[in-house]
Amino acid sequence: MKVLNKKLVQHKFLILILLTLFMSSCTDISQKSDNNNLSISEKISLEPNNVKLLNERIMSNYSKGKLEACLFDLEHCIKIDSLNPKNYYLASKIFFEISKKNHTKDEYPNLALEYINKSIKISQNDAKSFALRGEILLAFGKYKNAIEMFNKSLELDYNQSNVHLLLGYCFKNLNNIENSINCFYNSIDVDPQNIESYIQLGQVYHKKLDTLAIRYYNSALRLDSKNINTLYNKALFYQHIKDYNKAIEGYNQLFKYDPFNMNGHYNLGFIHMELEVYDVAANNFSDAIYSYSNFHEAYYSRGICFENLGNIAQAEVDYKRALEIKPDYTYAKEAYDQLLTKNNKLNYEYSGKNK
Repeated sequence: MKVLNKKLVQHKFLILILLTLFMSSCTDISQKSDNNNLSISEKISLEPNNVKLLNERIMSNYSKGKLEACLFDLEHCIKIDSLNPKNYYLASKIFFEISKKNHTKDEYPNLALEYINKSIKISQNDAKSFALRGEILLAFGKYKNAIEMFNKSLELDYNQSNVHLLLGYCFKNLNNIENSINCFYNSIDVDPQNIESYIQLGQVYHKKLDTLAIRYYNSALRLDSKNINTLYNKALFYQHIKDYNKAIEGYNQLFKYDPFNMNGHYNLGFIHMELEVYDVAANNFSDAIYSYSNFHEAYYSRGICFENLGNIAQAEVDYKRALEIKPDYTYAKEAYDQLLTKNNKLNYEYSGKNK
């Protein structure tokens, strides 16, 4: 009987242990389940130095455009791990992006440069860091220094289409056209879908009035048929080489996607002035003014059209309006003075005939 009781006690003790383990397991599962239901911020409040969680929140805020919030977490990550170059790189990138959007914070470009310098000091074999430093220097207008950085980046990783493109920008701004052309070609070799490189080649040849410009504008439009910048430049090129029919066709194509493009309407008016179709030109300038009500050049040009159409009163109104917007606008001042002189002379001659 005693043996039986002893076995019974052992059996009960074993059951108790199993129940305890089961309850502990259930508690762990419950806690894990609760943790999974927590937001990233709630998890960070429980583990404030968890770099993995901080990076997760940084990436989440970055994807939502909450750049200032990213910087807060990055500063904390840097305090935890001050030798991680990726933290400095990302901080620099974010400071630079904010500076492009918000020009009121003058210190941000300098902070972007400061942080990328720290990143490069820790790790000198990261192509992206040299590229970002080059881009910041390019924004500062330090083209020669930027070229040095872009070349270092390309030595580490040649297959960066945008870095070749940015290098081309630098040479273009230094008026080193041949090198800029080579860079834009290299950009396209690496990525034939890089539309900006085709646009840049178009603009370089456009400046030379070389019809190769159309070839590259068309290449860009094959990638994006609604690209406003390219449609405008293509029409403008035809205008510059005085192929007015194709220019008019080009501007009308532009208006399908950007009906209120003030420069497009203004240029179209200028073409019709050149063709001495003043009534159509006046309508074009009216469209430009409708797109931008303080377009003083458009008022002045429309005034010329009205003057040529014999509508002196409306011409006077437009010249005066141009001068109201820009009092030191010489062309409008001269046209207005000449119009008044002409009117006074006509009035004098008219009154003389009636005496």
